[in-house]
Amino acid sequence: MSKNIYYDYNKVLSYSNALLYFIIGERGVGKTYGITKIVINKFLKTGRQFAYVRRYASELKSATPKFFDAIIANNEFPNHKFKCTKDTFYIDDKIIGFSCPLSQAVKLKGSTFSNVDTIIFDEFILERGVYHYLQDEVHHLLSIIESIGRLRDIRVILLGNAGSTSNPYFDYFNLSLPYNSDIKTFKNGLIVVNYIKNEPYREIKRKSKFGQLISGTEYEDFAINNKFLYDNFSFVRKRTKSCKFFYILYINHKVYGIWIDKDNRMFISEKYEPNCYIKLTFNTDDHD
Repeated sequence: MSKNIYYDYNKVLSYSNALLYFIIGERGVGKTYGITKIVINKFLKTGRQFAYVRRYASELKSATPKFFDAIIANNEFPNHKFKCTKDTFYIDDKIIGFSCPLSQAVKLKGSTFSNVDTIIFDEFILERGVYHYLQDEVHHLLSIIESIGRLRDIRVILLGNAGSTSNPYFDYFNLSLPYNSDIKTFKNGLIVVNYIKNEPYREIKRKSKFGQLISGTEYEDFAINNKFLYDNFSFVRKRTKSCKFFYILYINHKVYGIWIDKDNRMFISEKYEPNCYIKLTFNTDDHD
């Protein structure tokens, strides 16, 4: 199969001023494979290392031993020996990288990673199932970035499938998808969102047995067309003109206004009356 149908990092990494690169694409398009080749080539040329992050230690336990498997199977670097231990990656018995669960970010404080210049966070968007997002998850990632990068310029590559745009990272940084293109920047270019639109890959996947199996289903939109599987706008609409402000709601350090209209429909909005004396919250972290 032609290699040029897979994801190419050259365009997104040309945004060299960025710190965070959010790369969202369908399964199998080559997101993880491509960045693995990049960090290997960089290490062989410059000695620079990488850090590999998953949300939970249990995910790393299964993912770390297989990290180089696809590279080895395709004989990409035939003259080199790859090895993975519990939390360290090696090439020719030299350390190329480290793994760390996001849930244990605090353990990195005080550690030295002066040779690491790339962080890979795989599966940053969750699919519905066993796992859930961490409390204050974005702060966990920021802690890892600070522990590893210090004041150095590094790159953080966040890889995800199209689960939902309602996730901690899009909410925290107020991100949105580049619907009219494939790349959109935020915060003066420090953040890049790349929404992959790889038609050659999709066409081949549609013709596969699996593609034919899911043809016409909701899962086809997710697995092939890269549409967000869990986004639902059934209860999203603008406030009606008869709305009156009711109270202020604090959730996860964010402030919302609760409005009720003449038909007793309740609206949660980012607009609120700051002088309102009725203020509610559901957890102690939001008390002040």
